Amino acid sequence: MNGSAGLVRPALKGPARLGAVLCVDDDPVVQLMLGDIVRTAGGSYMAATSAREAEAKLAETAFDLILLDRKLPDSDGLLLLQTIKQAGDCPVIVLSAMDETRDKILGLGLGAAEYVTKPFNPAELSGRVRAVLLARDKARTRADSAPITCGALEFHPETRALRIGPQEAFLPPAEARLLHAFLQGIGAPQSRDTLTRMTCGRDWSPGDRTVDVLITRLRRRIPEEVAKIVTIHRFGYVFTPTE
Repeated sequence: MNGSAGLVRPALKGPARLGAVLCVDDDPVVQLMLGDIVRTAGGSYMAATSAREAEAKLAETAFDLILLDRKLPDSDGLLLLQTIKQAGDCPVIVLSAMDETRDKILGLGLGAAEYVTKPFNPAELSGRVRAVLLARDKARTRADSAPITCGALEFHPETRALRIGPQEAFLPPAEARLLHAFLQGIGAPQSRDTLTRMTCGRDWSPGDRTVDVLITRLRRRIPEEVAKIVTIHRFGYVFTPTE
């Protein structure tokens, strides 16, 4: 098993990652392996060592894939799988030493994209992770080409064109990514960590004011009679249409 100390490593600089992957497993050695697998596949890695910790991270961050162990210290992973599938469409690959056919059928029946038995081949799992992330990326790209409307506001993600009534502006890339993140979750609170990941491709850290600066710029562009970006103390922001 290859890896280095520490469960969570900072996002790599350079080319944009294909997507964010949450790895839920209480074994630190397995986490080191999963971190290498995810990064090799082109993903951004985050770890959780219990169902409770995973639920907290899921409440704060939008993930593109979850690698989920069955035997967690505080729950059966399949119970967490049910919670994940009820909340959205994030694909889940179950990892488990429980290799009976009935276990696989149960996991797949509850919505797992795949059920991989331990011990697994790292290169094979990395290929599966990459295939899921590429499919999510392609679906996102197709969605990004369509304009998004919110009252009098019309945004074209592909060209970064923002139209409000007769006025049109072409947003800088970071502002465009931030507005796109808001328009994908209108009315839903977004944490600074999620917005920083979606806008800058890195984790938020205390003292990082990048998102706050971008918020100020967007507020100047969007009249309050069209939409408001409301600050949520110690959490983040919510984009709310006012028309």
